[in-house]
Amino acid sequence: MPVGFNEESLSTSSAARWKSPRKRAQTATEETQETTLSGKRNRTSKCVYPCPHTMEAVRSRRSQEKTPCSICLEYFFDTPSGRERVMPVKMGCQHIFCRECIETHLSSNIKCPLPWCEAQLPLQPDDCDLCAYWGKTHADCLILTVRAEEMMRSIKDELDRLVTESDFFKLSRTQNSRLMFHVSNTLKQYEWQFHSGVDLAELLDPFLRVLDRDAARTYYGATLHAPAPNPSIFPPRENDPDDYPAGQEPWIAAFFRQWALEYEKENGEVKEGWGIWAKNKENEIEDSWEWMWPYKNIITHKTAVNGKIVYLVKWVGNRYPASWCGKEQLAEGSHKNYDEEHGIVHS
Repeated sequence: MPVGFNEESLSTSSAARWKSPRKRAQTATEETQETTLSGKRNRTSKCVYPCPHTMEAVRSRRSQEKTPCSICLEYFFDTPSGRERVMPVKMGCQHIFCRECIETHLSSNIKCPLPWCEAQLPLQPDDCDLCAYWGKTHADCLILTVRAEEMMRSIKDELDRLVTESDFFKLSRTQNSRLMFHVSNTLKQYEWQFHSGVDLAELLDPFLRVLDRDAARTYYGATLHAPAPNPSIFPPRENDPDDYPAGQEPWIAAFFRQWALEYEKENGEVKEGWGIWAKNKENEIEDSWEWMWPYKNIITHKTAVNGKIVYLVKWVGNRYPASWCGKEQLAEGSHKNYDEEHGIVHS
């Protein structure tokens, strides 16, 4: 086993961390009537936050001068080459983006694009046509509540069943111990949070998020990393199929996908909006909650408008599309190998 390689580093080496804002105490419900992206007016409704599609145009150029959209990184009110003028709009959570970016984002996601935003923007299908459309087209979006003990039992039962079908899937005592340790730690880390089956499967994959897959292969054993002898027994990898070379996906990764998708069908619930907060283990006070959603790898990099290097990061699961992050937002040291390979030196 390589020096310094352990289970903890396997599980947390590529997590992105941000400090969350102070949790706002829920205030009395307010009547809201704002302009939506569709240009229509919402009928009066009562909620702590408005719906995801409620926007307010930001007209003060002085307050937003030299401020970039956090999605495309273009300055507000500028007119970049090949684009219309970058016009800022404010969501109900008070975060500001350019209209073009937020319209694109809301076509596939009803949460604020900022991963650390904790605001719940409830769908209001009775008041907003776009909310009603989203509810109809995403009615089959099932989300699992992570329950560690219950899921551990289910995974063990399914692995035992798999062994009865073929000795290929039989694990040594050491392999089983290390795999179950990883599964237990992962489920406990995300317990009582909401995740899709795809998210959960990729979180449980012991090889997907590690910085050194060769070291992980040594740690867990080559047989656990081997492709399934008959890939057709597992569902195809539809989310990011290029995570592994063609035909080289470890059978345990395919197993977790099969288990998670079947478990989702039996136990999933439809959720309109959900967060994934994890508590800082070093500080138990309420205001110490941090964002701990892991990413798979860095796709590329570029120099932002402020002169700093930013990375295009591919996230675990299908919750978020690839997005740009600064090195301060990534786990310490997780970008070191990438920097060395590409000759990046941070100022």
